[in-house]
Amino acid sequence: MQEIKKLSEEFSIQTKNAEQIIHLLEEGNTVPFIARYRKNLTGNLDDQSLRLFAKEWQRLKSLSERKSDILRILKEAKNLTPDLEKQITQAENLTVLEDLYRPYRPKKQTRVTKAIEQGLEPLANLFLTKDITEEKLQIEAEKILPQIPDRADVEDVLNGAADILADRMADRADVRRGLRNLLQKQILVHTQNKNDQDSVYRMYYDFQEKLSELEPHRFLAIQRGEKEGYLKIDLLTPDELIVNSLAKFFIPHQSKIYSRLYLICEDSWNRLLAPSLKNELWKTKKEEAEERSIELFSANLKNLLLQAPIHDKYILGWDPGYTHGCKLAIINDHGELIDTEVIFPFESKQDSLLAEQNLFAMLSEHPVDLIAIGNGTASRESELWVADFIEQKKLKTTWLIVSEAGASVYSASPTAAQEFPDLDVNLRSAVSIARRVQDPLAELVKIDPQAIGVGQYQHDINANKLESALSAVVEDCVNQVGVDLNTASPHILSYVSGLNKRIADEIIKKRQDLSGFTSREQLKDVKYLGDKTFEQAAGFLRIADAPLYLDRTAVHPESYQITEQIAKYYNIPISQELGSKLAEEDISFLQKQFKTDPFTLTEIKESLLKPNRDPRDDFDKPILKDKILKNSDLKAGMILSGTVRNVVDFGAFVDVGIEHDGLIHISKMSDKFVKDPLKILQVGDQVSAEVLSYDIDKQRLQLRLVKKKEN
Repeated sequence: MQEIKKLSEEFSIQTKNAEQIIHLLEEGNTVPFIARYRKNLTGNLDDQSLRLFAKEWQRLKSLSERKSDILRILKEAKNLTPDLEKQITQAENLTVLEDLYRPYRPKKQTRVTKAIEQGLEPLANLFLTKDITEEKLQIEAEKILPQIPDRADVEDVLNGAADILADRMADRADVRRGLRNLLQKQILVHTQNKNDQDSVYRMYYDFQEKLSELEPHRFLAIQRGEKEGYLKIDLLTPDELIVNSLAKFFIPHQSKIYSRLYLICEDSWNRLLAPSLKNELWKTKKEEAEERSIELFSANLKNLLLQAPIHDKYILGWDPGYTHGCKLAIINDHGELIDTEVIFPFESKQDSLLAEQNLFAMLSEHPVDLIAIGNGTASRESELWVADFIEQKKLKTTWLIVSEAGASVYSASPTAAQEFPDLDVNLRSAVSIARRVQDPLAELVKIDPQAIGVGQYQHDINANKLESALSAVVEDCVNQVGVDLNTASPHILSYVSGLNKRIADEIIKKRQDLSGFTSREQLKDVKYLGDKTFEQAAGFLRIADAPLYLDRTAVHPESYQITEQIAKYYNIPISQELGSKLAEEDISFLQKQFKTDPFTLTEIKESLLKPNRDPRDDFDKPILKDKILKNSDLKAGMILSGTVRNVVDFGAFVDVGIEHDGLIHISKMSDKFVKDPLKILQVGDQVSAEVLSYDIDKQRLQLRLVKKKEN
């Protein structure tokens, strides 16, 4: 119950909603399904909030299970006191819990275990008595020495007792908590050049900053610099202050063996506490930096996947290249490949003329509306050549520059081989470039999200965490948009709520057997697709020309009956007309009349009004170009239009039409302080930006945000 209350407070929902969400998750319902079709049970949490809820619930469950294990172990060992039980029960995180358990945890064979086995604990306890003196300690140690053959002399015996005290101090939960709080504020990261070589890490060759204030992208850069052998990292701590604090806390007032006890405090800090706490704080900072990097990557990927598609156009995909030529592929308005070519516009004048002839022949034969040019090697030269070609031939064709990140990965993938078994690998990338303009989501889901390149330091992040987060983003995007059951690829189907690759392949087989689905009900005949899977997936799978109107919409089959009741009540066919009628009615009247919740009614109304609605249509379309911008044209003070390609902690990279992106530093995004650039700009945003400076040799373009186009 404590966990339920905590979740309800954190997510600003009622406790019954928190209980219902947990029940839904544990029943095996997917986040997209819960977010869309169980709003009445969740307090209307969206998919991102539900994923955070699920993550926090798992953390609390693991914490609760660990508490139970520790309580059981302590009870069996007869070490559990009422006070300790209370502290363990109230522990809010794993760090606090493990601190409490630390003194009782079984230890490996160490100096302290050896000292305890030798019976030195009573002697250790004497160190902390009020009237103990060095002389008395020596006498007691002399008595014990003959019984311990492994101890060389009296001082060695006293050192063994001191080890016990140092260990006790290092194991105390209150000591660790206090020092952790102090270090979180004061520990410094100091980096130095390790091998006297110049590198991209030169700014960190003599760098110092508080660990708590170190930005995530700087932390990841430093970590990579150390890994690559360029940097040496030290964590600097106020050692004298800490040892003095331990002495005040630990040494009895007016102790006659203050010097000996002070040395024990030093030993406990230097040998036991410092290494442990430094590692712990570094690990915590690393996890924070990874979480932030994953957050950025996820947000950028979501915005990239949800870019507005350009429908109903013939598109020529252009994969630039020098020696191996420029690979061209034309797709029709349904995304089907209809022509390919390889041209060599940069080899010689004769090759360039032949390239013009071949391209003109292609454009004459097919009604190409748009040329999509990849932004890789030879992209700028290709754009200049295309612009000149269009001007010479007086064509009305426009073009745009497309990120080709991951295109080569797709080209060599089993997915591409299955789609185009007879097509040259190099030409497949041109098809991908064209298709990611026509339908970014459908094309980009075929590529490993990590290969798309819209994050920071993704190769320095826990691979499993990143993969899990990015898969969740893709799943949410696919289900937010919805999928046409008769045109979707197996790859995009595998991301639909409740489905997987095996079921997606079976859906494709069934689609071929039926020559296309005509109803959602036919899904129940698909191998491996049971009732639970049908429940999770059906609402996200639409059939554009289905005889039953509801099968074309996002209305879930479980709501068909109530929709039919509503239609019968108003004597209106199930259509957009019924949606319009519902839009006119008072929602409370509808609830009472049809005994259902407002969320289901709203879903029915909106789905009937816009059965084929694509949420991406509300977003900015890509900027199409009909003239060229040259690097030499750039001057400070110019206002340029551009598209955000990537957002990182220190700013946003913007494509303004030259061969490399410009940077809007976080300090140039607003007149006010900006902590999180994602609050200002997102991938795909169209902006107006002022040129601050341009170093043509280093290809560094510095920009200032003037205006973001609002949807």
